[in-house]
Amino acid sequence: MARPGALTLAGSLVLAAWGPAQAAPQASAAPEVSVVTVLGRMAPRTSPRVRRLSSSSASSCAYDVSSSQQAFIDSYLDSFQGRERGHAGDELDTRVEGDAQAGASFSDTSPYGDATGAGKPLDAEDREGRRSACTQASYSAAAGRNQIARTDKSLAEAYAAYDRGDYARALASFQASYNKVGWDEAALMAGTMYEAGQGTARDPRQAAAWYEKLALARLSAAHYSKFDPKAPQQGTPRIEAQVRLAQLAITSGDMARARSWYRQAAELDHVPARYTLGRMLYSGFGGERDVAGGLKLYASAALSGYVPAQLALAQVSQENDPQGAFGWWQKVAVNAPAGRDKVEAQYALAQAYDEGLGVAGDPARALVFYKLAAVAGHPAAQNALGTYFFQGQQVGQDLPLARKLFLAAASQGLDAAMVNASAMLYRGEGGVRDPVQALSWLRLGAKLGNAQAVQGAQVMEKSLAPDELARVNAVVQ
Repeated sequence: MARPGALTLAGSLVLAAWGPAQAAPQASAAPEVSVVTVLGRMAPRTSPRVRRLSSSSASSCAYDVSSSQQAFIDSYLDSFQGRERGHAGDELDTRVEGDAQAGASFSDTSPYGDATGAGKPLDAEDREGRRSACTQASYSAAAGRNQIARTDKSLAEAYAAYDRGDYARALASFQASYNKVGWDEAALMAGTMYEAGQGTARDPRQAAAWYEKLALARLSAAHYSKFDPKAPQQGTPRIEAQVRLAQLAITSGDMARARSWYRQAAELDHVPARYTLGRMLYSGFGGERDVAGGLKLYASAALSGYVPAQLALAQVSQENDPQGAFGWWQKVAVNAPAGRDKVEAQYALAQAYDEGLGVAGDPARALVFYKLAAVAGHPAAQNALGTYFFQGQQVGQDLPLARKLFLAAASQGLDAAMVNASAMLYRGEGGVRDPVQALSWLRLGAKLGNAQAVQGAQVMEKSLAPDELARVNAVVQ
């Protein structure tokens, strides 16, 4: 930071070399995990009329058919081929069983290949683009499920009931929609309503049960997350369910289970979950501490453009790798939206240029970043900038502005600024002399453990008139 000149008090009161105190550089410390705040968020839903089941779910056989859906699928296939079916819950007819040709496609309106009408072809590729062979039963089940989904209105009706505040009907409709078609959103909404107590008594266990229907379903390509820096928390419904299960586990005190759910979300490429899992590993939250593993996850999330991970790496690198920390602070300052993280990065860059930490010292650049952070309300930056204007360093001397900056930082609880503001108030620099307010600030600084404030208060008390001291005592002891 800019080094201050001495502010000595006038008259018989002498405080040797009592000048604008400096906020000590923030210690480089590992981010503590107290409350895990990662929340997966779904992308805006599309109209159910144009929804389709994931082709990759069917063609890679990466889904299953629950007994609750069996009757609907059987009904469709019965009407299509006139084949007899067993009872609900039986396996699908496999008399045409045998692996379909790898790489082949089929129409979901003619799953047995005996029609040439138009239909959406379901290709046989998995998430990595590999061709896979599926049994005829798999293709038939996918076709039946697609046919149901194409004409299904239950999810739209459930959302409509929810939007008009008919929560009891909405809850029943979401549950029916999931049992009928297996919509991911339906299971997620049912769990959400049980968790929030909408349309029913609040029931975390039921919420978890619905989330688990989605979180533990067979995996498909549609469940993976694609990171969008403009909407970093957005995730698929499955990831949302996993994250909520993690949060419920934290609420119940089962930290190991919370870590497990975040790990599953991280494995689905959800970048915020990687960062949160990294915090857990780095700090030992929910299991053994794994610093290397935590840093690896931080780096993965940071390189994807996730600002909190970039901030974490800047903080943990500050002591042992100032050059690396400087690089991450730069990324945060550029990438973070307006808010606390960006301001913190601007202040860190100001300190780096001021003190030559990881970069060549540059007072002019330091001043630029101090100004940016100070205008945004960063108290330590306001205090540092105040010393520039008090001393006339890099800028013309402006005592009223210096005093204003010190008071702004002091009002946010920065003890160093309390000492600086007190000195100017006592001497009447930059404004009217006010020894009562001066001593009040010193006492507040002393309560925060500032040694200069303790010493200054003891000396200043002897210089005030009894009525002035009484006024101070009325404000702060």
